[in-house]
Amino acid sequence: MNSSTPINADALKALVPNLTSYMPEQLIRAVSAVSRELRVEAGQTLITEGDKSNTLYLVQEGNFGIYRATPSGGDVRVTEIGVGQPFGEMALLDGEPRAASVRAETDGIVLEIEPDELRAQPEGEAVFQSLKGALATFVTRRIRSTTQDHVAALERELALRDEQEQFGRFFIYSLIMMSIGTLVNNALAWREVDVDIYTQIFAWQYLAILLVPSFFVIRHMGISIQSLGLTIRGLKRSLGEGALISVALYGVTWLIAATLKHFEILPGKALPFDLLGTLSYFLHSALQEIIARGFLQSSFQRFLGDANGLWSVVLASTLFGMFHLHFGMAAVLMTIATGCVFGLIYLRHKNVAGVTIVHYVMGVAAFNTGLI
Repeated sequence: MNSSTPINADALKALVPNLTSYMPEQLIRAVSAVSRELRVEAGQTLITEGDKSNTLYLVQEGNFGIYRATPSGGDVRVTEIGVGQPFGEMALLDGEPRAASVRAETDGIVLEIEPDELRAQPEGEAVFQSLKGALATFVTRRIRSTTQDHVAALERELALRDEQEQFGRFFIYSLIMMSIGTLVNNALAWREVDVDIYTQIFAWQYLAILLVPSFFVIRHMGISIQSLGLTIRGLKRSLGEGALISVALYGVTWLIAATLKHFEILPGKALPFDLLGTLSYFLHSALQEIIARGFLQSSFQRFLGDANGLWSVVLASTLFGMFHLHFGMAAVLMTIATGCVFGLIYLRHKNVAGVTIVHYVMGVAAFNTGLI
């Protein structure tokens, strides 16, 4: 460890501006006059925990590790001190033994400031007390900043824990929904219940079974109405695009049905137009979209970190498609395909209004043509 001449006041201010900003000009000159530039090698210890010394150091070059002793006789690295930062200030302030060891992790240069040399100057005691005041202010600000960082880290940890709890609820919900779909489809397949699956009564009963756990989980996850797509934000564009897409898909649906009918492979039976039934189906479609897009798709996108949302669209559509297994595999595939279209539409505005119109029109066309 070699020493050289002191640095000047301007160099000291440039080196530790955060500290010298609390120091009057007279104090800066006094400190610079007693400072000594020390060159150290990597691995050298400048401060040993438990020593009774109060030398102050300012890092000019290199990195220095702060270490605390462990009960096993070793030590653990607490933090790192870099250029422009002081260390050893706590012992200078309170006169207690060193609370930690400081070791050079790279070759470096520090400024060494001996309090006794500062006291030996004219009015040295007053100057020394002024230095302690500046250091106290600096340490207080650093503690405040550290506390704020700690609080921010704690808030992030609590947010992560809340996110994990919500994911747990959503995962259980997904299992329940799949189980319900499987039970209903098996009951219908094994003819344990004798119902007409093409009636509005069955459609509403089935939807009600799915809605109960859905809204229960939505409530306990604290999901807002706006997050479910029930918002006026983007409403006008959502409705406009939904209407245009509905007209186009309505024509496509009739064309597909006509083609399948021609080859006598139409999966369902054509149903006559029923005004009351179609109005009921509109509400039915809206509730399905709130769950499928507003809840399922949005939750998948959130928990999977799906930035563009495409995987979430596929997952939500596939899960919802499986709930239509009792209509046949063709209906499942068509539901998945149309669900992907609905999901892509929802991604544009995060508003269920437009996609509800598309769902409603597509559903009416599918039932009336016999596609379902």
